[in-house]
Amino acid sequence: MKISKRLLLPTLLLASPLALAQTPAPTPNAEARAQDTVDIQFRGSLRDAIQEIAEEGGINVVVTGDLDSPAEVRLKNVSAEQALRTVARAYSLKIDQDNGIYTLRPMTAEEKAQVSAAPTPPTPPTPRAPAVAPLPPVPPDVADEVAQSALDEDEVKERVREKMKQVRRSSRGSRDVVARGRSLEVKEGETVDSAVVYGGNLVVRGNVEDDAVVFGGNLEVTGHVEGDVHAFGGNVVLGPGASVEGDVSSFGGEVLKQDGARVEGSTESFGGANIGRMVAGEIKENIKQSRRQASSDGDEDNEREERNGNSFAGFLLTFAMLFGMGFLGQLFFPARMKELGAEVRAQPVKNGMVGLLGALALIPTLLILTVTIIGIPLVLALLVVVPLVTAIGFAAVASELGARLPIPSSRKTQAMVLALGLLILLVVGQIPVLGALVLTLATLVALGAVIRTRFGHRPRGMPEPIISDRMPA
Repeated sequence: MKISKRLLLPTLLLASPLALAQTPAPTPNAEARAQDTVDIQFRGSLRDAIQEIAEEGGINVVVTGDLDSPAEVRLKNVSAEQALRTVARAYSLKIDQDNGIYTLRPMTAEEKAQVSAAPTPPTPPTPRAPAVAPLPPVPPDVADEVAQSALDEDEVKERVREKMKQVRRSSRGSRDVVARGRSLEVKEGETVDSAVVYGGNLVVRGNVEDDAVVFGGNLEVTGHVEGDVHAFGGNVVLGPGASVEGDVSSFGGEVLKQDGARVEGSTESFGGANIGRMVAGEIKENIKQSRRQASSDGDEDNEREERNGNSFAGFLLTFAMLFGMGFLGQLFFPARMKELGAEVRAQPVKNGMVGLLGALALIPTLLILTVTIIGIPLVLALLVVVPLVTAIGFAAVASELGARLPIPSSRKTQAMVLALGLLILLVVGQIPVLGALVLTLATLVALGAVIRTRFGHRPRGMPEPIISDRMPA
C-alpha cells in the first residue's frame, strides 16, 4: 500500500499536537531538591529525626528496622542529602539512593566491621525500580505496652501546663531535687523525695519516693521510682533494673523498655516531631511564666520585708519620741506631771469624755481661725502646742500604767515605769482593731487630763482669810 506524498505531510502535522499532548510534563528533580540547604533543630527518636530531615528537604525517604534510639540533630545551612548521610554515619545506618529515593536501615555487624576497617563510597544510582522493604511488624507485647494516641494540640498543652503546676506545688520538700538548664543524676544508693529537670536530662540510678519528671530532655531509669515517670519533649528509657510503681509516659518522644524493666502502671507514648516541637514550645513558655512569677514573688517578699522594716523603725521612733517627751516633762515639770498622773488615776472616764469633746471642738475652731488673718498665727500655734501637750499627757498615762506593774520598789524608777508603760501601749497598738482602739482611748484620756488640769496647773481656789477670835476693844 502506497501513501501519497501529498497526504503524508498533512498527516504528520495533524499528529504532532497529539504526540506533544501525550508527553509527560517534566517533574522537579528530587536530587536537585536534596541539594537545597535546610536548618534542623530536633531532639527525639532517630526515626523522627530522619522524618524531620525528609520533610524539611522535600525528599523521599524509606526507613526500615528498629530506629527508636534517642537522637539529637542540630544542623544549619546543609543539604538534606548531607544531613541524611551525616546522621547515617553517626548512628551506623546503611543508606542507599535509587532515582532520588533514599533508603535507610541499621547496619549489620558485618557491615559495621567493614565500615570501621575501610569506609566504602555510597552506592551509585542504578536505573532499576526502587525496592521498598516492608516495615517489620510490631511485637505484640510492645503493642500492648505502648499506646499511640492521637492527641490534639490543646489537650497536649493542657497536660503539660497541669503537670508543671503540679510539680511546682509538690517540689518544696527538703529532699526534692530540681535542676534548671542542666542535667541531673540521682546516684545509686541515694534517696530523694522527687526529681524534676527543666531543659536537661535526668538519670535515676537510686530511689525516688515520688515522681520523676523531665521537661525538654530525656529520662533514663535504672533504679527505683515509687511514683510516676514522665518526659515532656524527650524519651523515657527504662533499663534492665528499672522498677516503676506508677505510670510511665512520654510526650514528644517514646518509651523504650528494655528486658528486665518492670512497670506496675500504664505505659503511654505520644511521639512525633510535631508533638515534640509543640511540647518544647509550651515548656519554654511555662518556664518563662514561672520565672516571672518567681521574680514577682521575690519582689513581693522584698516589699513585705521593707514594709516590716519601716514598721519596726516607726515603732522605735514613736517610742523614743514619747519617752523623750515624758522624761523631759518629769525633769522640768515634775509637779505638773504628778498632777496629770493624779488626774488620770482619779477620773479616767471623765477625762476621756472631756478629751473627746476637746478633739471635736478643735476642728471647727481651727476652721474659724483660718478665715481671719489674725487667727492664722493662732492656728499654727495650736497645731504645735496641742500635739505637744497631748504627747506629754500620753506619757503621764503610760507612767500610771507602768506604776501598776508588779515591780519591786527598790528597782522602780520613773524612767523604768515610763518605758514599761509606753512599751505596753505601743505593743498593744500593733494588734489590728484592738490596738487602734486602745491608743485612741489613751490619747483622749491624756488630752482630757491636760484640759481639766490646764496642763497640770489646777487652781486651788481662793485662800480663806485669817480672822482672830478676839475683837479689838
